[in-house]
Amino acid sequence: MDPFDPAIHYGPNDAGVSALSIALTVIAILIGSWAFGAAYALIVNYFKGRKEE
Repeated sequence: MDPFDPAIHYGPNDAGVSALSIALTVIAILIGSWAFGAAYALIVNYFKGRKEE
């Protein structure tokens, strides 16, 4: 029988990461990407408006 190899059998809970922190990280990435897109759209619309004037 093979000995236990922690490099193979290592999971997120071994580092003290909970499901809640994983979910919050995913939500933060989604909100951050949405905010970046919204800011980009505002900047583009601002410059479009100035160009037409």
